[in-house]
Amino acid sequence: MTDTTRSPTPLQNNNRPLKSTRHFLEYVFFNLLLLLVRPLPRQTVVTMGRSLGGLAFLFSGKRKRSAKINLDIVFGDSKSSNEKNKIIKKSFQNLTVSALQCLWATSDTENRVRELIEGEPAGLDLLRQSLKKNKGIFFLTAHYGNWEIMGLFHGYLGICPLSSIVRKLDNPYLDRVTKKFRTVSGNKILYRDESPLKIVRELKNNGSVAVMMDQNTAKGAIFVDFFGKKAATPRSLALLSYRTGTPILPLFCFPTDKGTYRIEYGPEIQFEKSGSKQNDILNWTHHCQQFIENIIRENPAPWMFGHRRWKTRPSEEEGTSIY
Repeated sequence: MTDTTRSPTPLQNNNRPLKSTRHFLEYVFFNLLLLLVRPLPRQTVVTMGRSLGGLAFLFSGKRKRSAKINLDIVFGDSKSSNEKNKIIKKSFQNLTVSALQCLWATSDTENRVRELIEGEPAGLDLLRQSLKKNKGIFFLTAHYGNWEIMGLFHGYLGICPLSSIVRKLDNPYLDRVTKKFRTVSGNKILYRDESPLKIVRELKNNGSVAVMMDQNTAKGAIFVDFFGKKAATPRSLALLSYRTGTPILPLFCFPTDKGTYRIEYGPEIQFEKSGSKQNDILNWTHHCQQFIENIIRENPAPWMFGHRRWKTRPSEEEGTSIY
């Protein structure tokens, strides 16, 4: 029998040691950051994050350009260039503060996570009502506020297990560290390339699955309007909810001026079947995008504007580029 497996080329073999070295150096740098950030007072972490985010706004040309294009799509001419720049700067600052807070929370995690959340989350009664259906819960969420801290806090509430669908990091050292952090409060991680049966299993056990629907999806996506422009969007949430009857409950984390956050569950997004599965999946996905759109429109700065949300284009726009 002929072995048809392709062997790595010499160039690929030469790149492996370089990549491994880069990954190790990134891991060393990460641990140095931990040593720097962990001992700091909470408010100092916020101040440092805002300062570093301001520097990123000044010097991150590529991400800044992407953010400007995104804001042009979101607001058109309804906001001035100066207003858009302020939003971009605050977005970069929020992202940097969130990252440093996650580093800070790797020590004394439960107490520090609770310090970052203001009071009891709104909508816990809605969460409990949805759980009574015994079909699990899909959390509709986005890269908004500090979503990592929000997930950890949910785990510490102990109301229902949470599984988050994530992409495995390219750096295996950082992927292990990140997974350990994300699961420290009892949560689980489901990787995007894993079988959907794992999601179904969590729902059958009346657990919750968080789906972030605000990023570009290159494979297996459907195109729905997001701020009036077609955006490649995952269909998994609508498809599985259609099949299983699992309720969809928004879950968002809203920053305060103090560098803390308010968490809000719900209200549940209600859907009805029309008799056309294909149309229902499209419409339900669009409705979920509209919910996220309304959150961002009301307070845009906490969203991750540097992401190229509209990068993948539908077939009728083949050859065009947004960024």
